[in-house]
Amino acid sequence: MTRYIVRRLIAVPFMLLGISFVLFMLLYIRPGSAAFAAIGSVGDADPRAFEKFEERFGLNRPWWEQYGDWLWGALQGDLGERLTPPHDDVMGDIIEVLPNTLEIGLLTIFISAVIGISVGVLSAVRRNSILDYAFRGITIMGISIPNFWFAILVIYLPALWWGWTPARQWVVFTDDPIYNLSLAVWPAVTLALASAAGMARFVRTSMLEVLFSDYVRTARAKGLRDRSVIWGHVFRNSLIPVITLVGLQLGAVLGGVVIAEQLFTVPGLGRLSLEGVTDQDYPVVLGTIMVFSFVFVLVTLLVDILYTVIDPRIRY
Repeated sequence: MTRYIVRRLIAVPFMLLGISFVLFMLLYIRPGSAAFAAIGSVGDADPRAFEKFEERFGLNRPWWEQYGDWLWGALQGDLGERLTPPHDDVMGDIIEVLPNTLEIGLLTIFISAVIGISVGVLSAVRRNSILDYAFRGITIMGISIPNFWFAILVIYLPALWWGWTPARQWVVFTDDPIYNLSLAVWPAVTLALASAAGMARFVRTSMLEVLFSDYVRTARAKGLRDRSVIWGHVFRNSLIPVITLVGLQLGAVLGGVVIAEQLFTVPGLGRLSLEGVTDQDYPVVLGTIMVFSFVFVLVTLLVDILYTVIDPRIRY
């Protein structure tokens, strides 16, 4: 297991290197547009201003020199300077908003896991019952509803019916934990809807496969109570594919957090990335996506390690 973890850790920098190269080529294929977005239209700005802008940020140099400088700076914790005023440090902006995104992401995973696992277990235990059919219908609806549409309903319908809408002024957790959680729960619930629905169906299928295995019938024949059989044998042995799904759903959460943070005005990494795309601020976009990629790769590694915690029989 130790050798496996070491091999995975060695592979992480090469994976991030490949991601950064592809992103850099996609973003910097038209470097002149960054100057256009930062300075203004050609009719409103002196052409010499574009030349000075590109010279200051090195956009007039060959792409390999630009990528080499960015890569060397990234290895030292410097992701460059924002192209748009006030030209803040990209790493500083990311560090400032990253805790908000992590909070929403962890809260989303927690809500989706609690709801998805509970509904999936009940649906499997009460298979082919009215409760099972109801849960299956609800999960199909949850998978089918887009996150952004559900977020709009959460904002619009309470305001239409009761004259109430979620608060929009973000407060960090350290300043007021209770108020902060009351703000973070709405984007988290929005993102957790589809994740919980997909997890519930996955848990149900996985548990039904284990529920009719020989060792479960043997455990019941020995006189064990249903609760012990369900939670001690069936549920634990069906967790491995569920944990895999949780790790994969993180990618969906990281993608959906961009829309959720924008709709609920959360100053997070997703909103910062969207601002970078809108302003064609390439260092911001590249830096935020690389942070997303690093988090996803790290969680994937942790999921693989958790396999051996759940099932000691697994050896890599």
